[in-house]
Amino acid sequence: MLRVFGQPVCWKGKLSRRQVLQAGMLSIGSLGLADLFRSTAHARSIRRAKHCILMLLNGGQAQHDTFDMKPLAPDSIRGPYQPISTSVPGIQICEKLPRLAQLTHKMAIIRSMHHHLLAHNSGAAYALSGHSPGTDQDISPKPTDHPTYGSVIAKVLPSPESMPSFVLTPTYLFDMGFPTPSAGGGWLGKAYDPFPVVRNRMMARSPEWQGKLPIPDALQLPDAVNADRLLARRNLLKTVDETFADAHRVAGMQTLDSHQNKAMQLILSSKTQAAFDLSRESAETHDRYGRFEMGQVMLLARRMVEAGVRFVTANAVSNPKNTTLSAFQIWDTHFDHFRVYNENLLPEFDQSLSALVTDLEERGLLDETLIVVMGEFGRTPKINTAQGGGRDHWSRAYSIQLIGGGIQGGVAYGATDQHAADVTDFPVRPDDIAATIFESLGIQHDLMLYDQNGRPHKISEGHPLTALMT
Repeated sequence: MLRVFGQPVCWKGKLSRRQVLQAGMLSIGSLGLADLFRSTAHARSIRRAKHCILMLLNGGQAQHDTFDMKPLAPDSIRGPYQPISTSVPGIQICEKLPRLAQLTHKMAIIRSMHHHLLAHNSGAAYALSGHSPGTDQDISPKPTDHPTYGSVIAKVLPSPESMPSFVLTPTYLFDMGFPTPSAGGGWLGKAYDPFPVVRNRMMARSPEWQGKLPIPDALQLPDAVNADRLLARRNLLKTVDETFADAHRVAGMQTLDSHQNKAMQLILSSKTQAAFDLSRESAETHDRYGRFEMGQVMLLARRMVEAGVRFVTANAVSNPKNTTLSAFQIWDTHFDHFRVYNENLLPEFDQSLSALVTDLEERGLLDETLIVVMGEFGRTPKINTAQGGGRDHWSRAYSIQLIGGGIQGGVAYGATDQHAADVTDFPVRPDDIAATIFESLGIQHDLMLYDQNGRPHKISEGHPLTALMT
């Protein structure tokens, strides 16, 4: 076990020369960890990943019952689960995650996440963009919101013309009567909102799960309109647009025209249609991921990156029976916590994420696909007295996972106290995860982009976790 400034970092296998040198540098009093991150960030701005999948645990996963177990804590904190050994000596995770335990050598577990927000929309805005909205009162979206990762990546590294750059599935995100801020283009504009592959309408629950994800409405033509008729309509519209633009020189005409062309390319492309059609997968593959919604969402995410989509925000939904917990925000387990974790969340999470990792690796895509697994915060150390037990919102300490895309596997980064209540070593904020995502995709983390009014903004205020980047 390597210790840096007293913080345990578990590594699988031998240390590389670079890692040894880096650890040695960290012992020099004049060079702190943050300084090292800053000094190496620009040297690392070589694209190591081409795609990113954000597996969003909307509602907040409990660190105590997954990746930061505290078996010596009182019963009222540790809960009923036991830790098990993993493929990395010295790292243990929950017994309910046996498949992921065998893949821990491919995973960086960050146990020292923290921030100051406790509301779903404000916390999610921070998690989705790496920029704090300020307070828990900032829960409604505004045009000045920072864009989410997928929107920035769509701006800087767009996908080929026949595919959207940024996909959201299977639900729109919202809470407390408002859409979630920073879930789309923000100050970049609505042109950089995600392409939705969703089963719900904004501010509404999804219909009952029927076993499959639909092909997006935006890719389906009305019965009375075939491709030739659509092209004829488009050519007529183009003639009108050109006449209007020549007469008035409207500033936004070229932008509007490019968006119309993109929409046409998506609708008429057979490659695009095929990418969204999960019926093309074998029965064995569906079974491998799981026939539940979380599994099918992860299967779609794999198909998306395989087809060229740069960024996928995939909400890890679930549909437990006999509960009033919301499927789209299912990790918000104030009650029914252990029953839902036992019957649905942990087995579905274990199967779907492990299937995604192994499938990407078998297809030669894991090294070029960064998987980020995180919620907006964690859950309280103390189990509440609600029906079935529950854990409430907790942002002072929680865990996330980074896999693939040039991330060093077999690492447990950071630490919390004996109750997983507070971070004790190597604190990490969403700002740093944003910087890490961008650098992993070869985008300078402090790149300046301009909003629609020409004002400059840094895409991240954090520092990339270069110690985790190979």
